[in-house]
Amino acid sequence: MKINFGTGRKPSSNTDQISQLRRKLLMGCAWLPAAPLLAMLGGCNEGDTPDAGTSTFRSGPEVPPANQSLNIGLPPYKTTDILPPPPNQKTDAQTTVEVTHIPEQPPAPSKPKKVGIYSLQYNSFTQVSTRKTVKAGTHRSISVIAPDQNGTTKLITYESIEDYLKRALDNRLALVYRAMVTAFEKHSPKEFDVSFFTVPEFFWNVPFGDFWTEAELQASTDLYLETVTRNARTLISKFPASQYGHIVLLPGTVAALEPSFNVLKPDGTTGTIYNAANHLVCTHNLPVNDKNYPRPAYMIWPKRVVSSIDYIDEANGGSCKRSIADLDKNPINPGVNNVLKECILNTKNGLTVRIEYVSSSVAQSFDSQGKLLSNSFQNDIIDGLPFGIDICLDYSEASVQNDEFRIAQLDEREFKLDFLIAAGMFLNVKNYANTPYIQYAIRNEGYSGTTGQTEVWKLTYDENKKTMSSKNATPLDAKSAFDVEKGFIPVDQTDAFVETPGIPKILDKMNPGNVRIWSLDIDAQDATGAADALVASNPPATMTKKSEIQIIK
Repeated sequence: MKINFGTGRKPSSNTDQISQLRRKLLMGCAWLPAAPLLAMLGGCNEGDTPDAGTSTFRSGPEVPPANQSLNIGLPPYKTTDILPPPPNQKTDAQTTVEVTHIPEQPPAPSKPKKVGIYSLQYNSFTQVSTRKTVKAGTHRSISVIAPDQNGTTKLITYESIEDYLKRALDNRLALVYRAMVTAFEKHSPKEFDVSFFTVPEFFWNVPFGDFWTEAELQASTDLYLETVTRNARTLISKFPASQYGHIVLLPGTVAALEPSFNVLKPDGTTGTIYNAANHLVCTHNLPVNDKNYPRPAYMIWPKRVVSSIDYIDEANGGSCKRSIADLDKNPINPGVNNVLKECILNTKNGLTVRIEYVSSSVAQSFDSQGKLLSNSFQNDIIDGLPFGIDICLDYSEASVQNDEFRIAQLDEREFKLDFLIAAGMFLNVKNYANTPYIQYAIRNEGYSGTTGQTEVWKLTYDENKKTMSSKNATPLDAKSAFDVEKGFIPVDQTDAFVETPGIPKILDKMNPGNVRIWSLDIDAQDATGAADALVASNPPATMTKKSEIQIIK
């Protein structure tokens, strides 16, 4: 035991010095519990006023028994956020202490053999419209002639699109957080070597019928993309690996529209063509400061092609014309024919936009400061468990199993888990005819019933027949893969849910949600042989800037 106790800084007065009497007491009473010992150090003379800058100590709550650990929030997680404990662990009162050594995060798993899949079932395609009406003249509000709830056409004033989206995105942040907490209480991610949590396509969107002008639509683009990125990072920060095990979050997509270029119409006028920015922001709680295995803090995976149901007023019968004109090939993916789609976003006032079928959005990886690291998706952040993602229609038109330009945007082309994040797409075993290395297909579908649909397929490759077969995996706590009663964990949307610092309340009506969980046994051996031929030729996507004006053919 050190004899020279100090406060860790240059003393500003004699009150910071250890007296000989205290020194003897400390040497003689080193066996005492920590709280009484620290109380001696701090002093407890009533009425004494120490000089500015001197050290004081107020004894905290009773120190936990030796078999309990003291939970100290450490960077990169906020110390002000009190996180819910893992199941069966008591919550200890927290106190602030000086830390001289910051322990490293738990080492990331290598070649994991047991993987958890948590999937939030949610109807993300038919979202609930909750844009509020306000008094005329309210700041940034918009007044339109439209039918009210009774069908009577009248002047209606709505809150600003910015206020609406901020509240709606807060609601969705809160719902995913509640889903994660509730599911983790049922089955802790520490039951697995690593876990994935998935959410369906369009989860972060409000109904497109809630937009009244192109100006509102364009104002939403940055707000959508920036807020969803921030929310995804906030969510994962609430679940540090030290308490919850290692988690990769695939929190669904947000679909925005960006002005892409102008076109010259046959009548001589010009119009705006939009690029579809339908993105998934992947975050995780794996170490990002591992010198031997560097990782980005978060990654963007975009959808490549636009479905005819992606940008419509679904609740009121909106639609898209599949093709109204041919466009030049998009250099991002010249293997897919590019056409112009015309979509009615709002049937109440006829708001119509024209969208490129092939999106120009590219995969990206970022560090913890938001600095772009690469125009690729680092899908091998878990050693020995690379994964791929398809967003809905990409699965059939530009998949990471078969499309060379999509495959080129992955760091690791031979991956073991394939995630289909969708709203209107089914799994198809034919997709895996040339991918013997993929062991599981995981689907999260937002366009099926009131709470969507989730499923997991175990894929088995027959080396002799050169064929792939599939079998539905059974969720935990369910009798079978097709059990419609057991294995569902409902998400509480009421005010009874315990609030957490940094997580907003759910202020508007939302669709109900459930979580289902699977435990996957992974073959840690690397696939070889047949897969090599598939990825031997893999040209990079060409980043050629498109012209500002295109002629409609």
